[in-house]
Amino acid sequence: MAATRSCSISRQLRIAEALERRSLLAQQLTAYRLVHGAADGAAGLAVDRYADVAVLHADSPSLLEAWLPSVRSEIEPLCPTAYAKIHRRGIGRINNQARLAPGTPVWGLPREDVLVAERGVKFTIRPSVGLSVGLFLDMREVRDWLHQHCAGKTVLNLFAYTCSLGAVASRSGAERVVNLDVSRPYLEWGKSNYALNSLNVDDRDFVYGDAFDWLARFAKRQQTFDVVIVDPPSFSSTPFSVTRDYVRLAEMASRVVAPGGQLLAATNHAATSPSRFESWLVAGMERAGRHGRVLRRWHEPREDFPVPADGRPYLKVRAIELD
Repeated sequence: MAATRSCSISRQLRIAEALERRSLLAQQLTAYRLVHGAADGAAGLAVDRYADVAVLHADSPSLLEAWLPSVRSEIEPLCPTAYAKIHRRGIGRINNQARLAPGTPVWGLPREDVLVAERGVKFTIRPSVGLSVGLFLDMREVRDWLHQHCAGKTVLNLFAYTCSLGAVASRSGAERVVNLDVSRPYLEWGKSNYALNSLNVDDRDFVYGDAFDWLARFAKRQQTFDVVIVDPPSFSSTPFSVTRDYVRLAEMASRVVAPGGQLLAATNHAATSPSRFESWLVAGMERAGRHGRVLRRWHEPREDFPVPADGRPYLKVRAIELD
């Protein structure tokens, strides 16, 4: 009994310390990560804040059960509602979404939609829907870069998901943004994000379909874009494989980047090293007969996604200017 109580106190203290390390972010942002796994002394657990709602991510139901009392004790004053997601590592296809991402909160009242904002751009979060709730917090610095580099440009946003990157580009003054995804519901979610920001919702800019198929069409038409965003999912229900298909994706995306334009490529595939990722990009550009220089490299934001002492960043993003 004493050992159990001591363990509970230790967990609660680690959560409290993680919140304290993010106290400055709490003054600046409405959406950020509160707890980041082993780096915060909570291996297998992450907690995200979206305004007044928390989303807990755990590697297993038993780990969630062990941490839940301590997490709730410290975080409930900030977030009176919380949802939980179970991410079984190494599983690429989700066959029981209801069990891994239950639609009912682990504490508090149900919340269908939650509003958050970055740099004045608003996003709708749906914490009860699936394993991903509408905005990837680790891409915050990438959204900042787009905010500064898309004015007057044409943008192709592949694997658009809820079109958050597209909304940022549009709000920054892009001439046109084409959002493309294989999910109609996500594209509809993206349209709602556009409407939330008083952006024009043109059905022609929300394209349903396969990225490879549409890249081939654009190339055949000799249609190019000033910025092409490539951020495929590491695991999904589609046949796409990061390790098998990224070189071909980089090749086809490079063919539709306008001269002097940028390829913005990302992956959060943890097993892929930064050097291997860059080798894929170089190989793809060479196949397309293009050359480029890296303008910027990113990993996840260190303020709320610290890297464990014995680990390495999982997110790899490169902004490359093509000749």
